[in-house]
This record gives sequence, structure tokens and C-alpha cells, in this order.
Amino acid sequence: MSDPQKTWEEYYARIKNRKIDEATQLWNAVVSSGANEETVFAMDFSHFCDVSSKLNKLAQQLSENYEIELSEVDEKGYQFLTGTTRPYGNELSEEDFINWVSFMCDVAQSYTCVFSEFSLESPELGLVWSNTEFESEKYS
Repeated sequence: MSDPQKTWEEYYARIKNRKIDEATQLWNAVVSSGANEETVFAMDFSHFCDVSSKLNKLAQQLSENYEIELSEVDEKGYQFLTGTTRPYGNELSEEDFINWVSFMCDVAQSYTCVFSEFSLESPELGLVWSNTEFESEKYS
């Protein structure tokens, strides 16, 4: 008989590994576009969950540092949380960015939600990078 707890832990570990891999690829694209640790980035992200009360608790925690919006529940029963640092931006090193993605994965898991998408925008360079542009080959 399989252990459901172990199955969930493996599921979340796969998501986190995939998101960190996507973040590493994204950061490489950021650097090759001419951005660096002094570039100011707006950061956007989304999480989802099929239990509104859990997503609301996640929203409550994240709203301390981000502007948050919650979607209506969709036809499949999922609700989405979107967040942003706008109108503010952050200067980031690669380590800061990878740590932020790792934190977002962990905080989502703590509410049994899923960290889905993230992007960085440099208004100065007029560029946006999103994890949806990168495929993690290792953790699909």
C-alpha cells in the first residue's frame, strides 16, 4: 500500500525542483539580456488551490509583502492567487531569486497550494521573463 504523505512529499519535491530549474534558466536569460544585480525588477507570481480557505490563508500571509488578488473559482474547482511587487521593484542576485522561488514553493506547500507561475520585468530594459517560457527537461 502506498503512503499518501510520501506521495504528496514527492509531488511537491518535483514541483520545487522544476521551478528552481525554470528559475535558473530564466536567470540565465535575464543576465544574457544585459540585466544584473543592480537592475530593478517587478516580480509577479501565481499560486492555485482547489480549497478556497487554504488559498485565502496563503493570500493573507503573502499580502504582508505583496499586492494580492484572488480569482473566482473556475469550472474545475480551482482558484488562483496572483501577486506582485508592483508598484515597487527589487534588485536581485541570482541567489536571491532562486531563494525567492524556493520560498514560494515552500509557502505554497505549507497551505497545500501550488506555486505556478512567476515572472520578472525590467521596466528599464523593457523586458519580461516568465517561467512559462522555459521547459524543465529534468523534472517533467
